[in-house]
Formats: sequence, structure tokens, C-alpha cells
Amino acid sequence: MGTTSGALSGCNGVASSTIPASGIYYLTSFGNTPSDNGTMSCGESTDDGTWYYAASRQRYGCGSRIQITANGKCVVAETDDYGPNVCVENAAGGPIIDASPLVSEHLFGTSSAGWSDHFAIEVTEVASTTPLGICDGNPSGSSSGSSSGSGSSSGSGSSSGGTPAPAGCYSGTLGMEMPANACVQSTYDNQWYQCDDGSWVDRWTDPTACDGVYPL
Repeated sequence: MGTTSGALSGCNGVASSTIPASGIYYLTSFGNTPSDNGTMSCGESTDDGTWYYAASRQRYGCGSRIQITANGKCVVAETDDYGPNVCVENAAGGPIIDASPLVSEHLFGTSSAGWSDHFAIEVTEVASTTPLGICDGNPSGSSSGSSSGSGSSSGSGSSSGGTPAPAGCYSGTLGMEMPANACVQSTYDNQWYQCDDGSWVDRWTDPTACDGVYPL
């Protein structure tokens, strides 16, 4: 299964098993149309896209749970299918998580997400016992009825008085000041950096969840 297009080339049925150190992917969706609805490679059915599943079982294993965050929202999905094809990721210019339309609907307000949309997300593997569906954005992926966003560790007013808010960073790539914990793909070297209290650091050196992801 997975997102395909007549404009793609070099599609040979092989999917990448590499997990990006930054945790940043693009999101695509599958399972809500007759052509890509059915039984996934781990044995589960997409059920017309009515539950929270994802591909990339070649990265995380069958039945694993991944936390997906974007736009201050969070979803936990189960990796039950193989894909997407490396040709789709090559066309998008980055790694892809192909998931249930429920994921893209919650995060981006649309049930249809294609590789050319470049919907940037942050992905973290969580415990296999983590409930599927909308979550609160904590690293544990705990379920919550009210999404507080992926910047939950930035100390936005919840700590006792006297603790200053973390500083933002100026992005030369975007030409604007970015908030603390924003993750930006640099136009200078195509790498991902995160704003850490006034300084840009390599994304994989900062365990704090991204408060917004900004790809090229």
C-alpha cells in the first residue's frame, strides 16, 4: 500500500528502513479509497481508514506505536504496513510516514495528504501499550481528550513563578524570529535545527518535542 502517482519514477517495491535522526517526516495518507483500502502487510485491515494506523513497519516493526505531532496537535498510530516506496520519498525530498486519513485530518484538517503537500510532522516511537488516537503530546504518548500541543515541555506558564520563558531564535532561512523549540530545516545545509533557549542546535541533540516544524 502507500501513496503512488503516475508522475513518480524508479518505483521498485522497496521501502527505506532508515529512521531520520531529526524525527522529522512528511505525512501522506492511505486507506480511504477502494484502490488502497484492504489488508495491510502485518495482517490488520485499514477498515476504510476508520482507525489510527500507519505504514513504516520496516522501520519500527509490526504493531509498534508512534506518536505523530504537528501544528500543536498529537496522534498515536500503529505501524502495520510496509512502505512507502522509496520513489515517493525521493520525489518528496525526505522520509515519509504514510498513515490513516484520521491522522492527517486531525493534524492538518484534511483526510487527503499527498507527498507533494509536504505536511511536516515529528515522529517518536512510544510504548506498545500507548492508546491509539489523539494524545496530549507528552513523550509518553499518553492519551488525552484535550490536546495541549507538542510544546508541552517548554514551560509555557505552568511552572511556579520566577522561571523565565525560554528565548526564541532568529532564523536566517525564514527571515524571522522563531519561538523556543521550533524546528527549522536550514537552507544552507538542508539539516534540521531546533531553537534551544536562544541558540540553534542540531535537532537530534535536543530531546524536547518540536514546537512547530518548518521544512524547506
